Amino acid sequence: MTRMWNLNPAYLCTQHLLGEHKEIHQAVGSILKGRSLKGHLEKGQLEIHNLKKRHAELVREMKKRNFNHNSPLPDFEEFYAGKIDPQKNKLDLMKRCKKCRVRIKDQDKKEKQT
Repeated sequence: MTRMWNLNPAYLCTQHLLGEHKEIHQAVGSILKGRSLKGHLEKGQLEIHNLKKRHAELVREMKKRNFNHNSPLPDFEEFYAGKIDPQKNKLDLMKRCKKCRVRIKDQDKKEKQT
């Protein structure tokens, strides 16, 4: 499944961080090949207009965690399509992943202290 969480990358466990990064590359590949992403857009799983920005956010977090990044996005034209509900995604991620749930709670606690 191609999905952007569109949450603070610090919330994501390693699996979800690297997974979202990979899925952004898959989405861009689909765009370049002219494949439809209609289903993902209708389900609120992608924002085409934010792919480059989101990729940069994920790469910054990957580097903070000492991952090597050697996969820049190929050049493509962004266009406005899709809308993600970050709050819904946050709740979904907390239900499905214990590691992300812990990271989200820890990060939210840090943000409240500042």
